[in-house]
Amino acid sequence: MAISENVSITIRDVSKQYGWKKGIQHINTRFESGVLNIVIGKNGSGKSTLFKCIMGLVHYEGKIEKRRVRIGYAPEEYIMPLNLTVLDFLSSIGRIKRYPKEELSENVKEYLKRFRLIGHENRLIRSLSHGMRQKVNLMQAFVFDPRILILDEPLASLDEDIIPDVVEMIKEKAKHDLVVVSTHNPSRFKGKNKQLYRFENGKLKSV
Repeated sequence: MAISENVSITIRDVSKQYGWKKGIQHINTRFESGVLNIVIGKNGSGKSTLFKCIMGLVHYEGKIEKRRVRIGYAPEEYIMPLNLTVLDFLSSIGRIKRYPKEELSENVKEYLKRFRLIGHENRLIRSLSHGMRQKVNLMQAFVFDPRILILDEPLASLDEDIIPDVVEMIKEKAKHDLVVVSTHNPSRFKGKNKQLYRFENGKLKSV
């Protein structure tokens, strides 16, 4: 296997404020590929806000530098179109991303198996349990072969029996690509190949 070129996200003096409430303040850090970047902190500490800034979903002050590569993003709560089937949902995203149909078809087969969704691909999203919707949320982030993967609380709502498999998928991806994960359970991600960051009072520090 060829070694992937390093990818990074450089964050320079980034702040985001919601009205009178301070969100994140003067964040300066650099996320690198080849290591699992784990962001921890209490609810409301700024984890999701930082991810939205990286994805360009909110206006912010400062600068974020990242390569123009394919990015996979799984927010903590993905508002999915309830009247689409799982396959139709993934196909619609594929068209938006202009992802080759044949490659998408092969990847979908692989990840349906890995997320234990075989037999559910033609079900309407509205009929899925919260845990199964979270699997679809994660699947849409993985399935397009992103070089950058941003996952906000990826283990939330998952059944206990699949969590080790999902953790392994994330760790496997982080060996070659840039992966940033927020979590309340950093102990789930055992191993040495990781970098831990903590949000406190709107500021991010490496641990």
